[in-house]
Amino acid sequence: RKLERKGIEGDMMTNSAQIVLTGYVGTEPKTWTTNSNTPVCNFRVGSTRRYFSTKENQWKSAETTWVQVKSFRNLATHAMKSLSVGDPVIIVGALSIDSWEKDGVRHTIPTIEATSIGHNLSFGDGMFKKDESLKNTPQQTQSAPSAPSAPSQNSSSQAAVSENESSAHDIVDAPVNI
Repeated sequence: RKLERKGIEGDMMTNSAQIVLTGYVGTEPKTWTTNSNTPVCNFRVGSTRRYFSTKENQWKSAETTWVQVKSFRNLATHAMKSLSVGDPVIIVGALSIDSWEKDGVRHTIPTIEATSIGHNLSFGDGMFKKDESLKNTPQQTQSAPSAPSAPSQNSSSQAAVSENESSAHDIVDAPVNI
């Protein structure tokens, strides 16, 4: 079968639709390597929107949307080790539509090429285990931002934040392209 990709061509940041998806892992993650030995992990996520029907005075579920998730390199390796069917997850990545023809019938499925995958902690506890093999890679040489210290009782130290320091409202989660 020949697979066509629509939505991701060339540079990932050019005209790509970034999406955040919450849902549940619906298929066991499968992994393989490309011809250039790049690890790939593939699985499906089901996401069902819930809404309150004022007419029926009860919560209702819309139809489940199924999305194919693909990850590469370290993310693929960690996803394979960490995810199981039924796990609540949050996926961030670039949205595209994969389409193929089989037995004369055209099929399509929304696909996210994931840049981040994590368990949704709204539904349970989690424990992060750092991959020590990544200790000296370029991605790991960036240090995480430290939280600002609590203000002291001295009013002069509360007066200003220098240009080289961060205040709590300056810290944001944003994708970093490496």
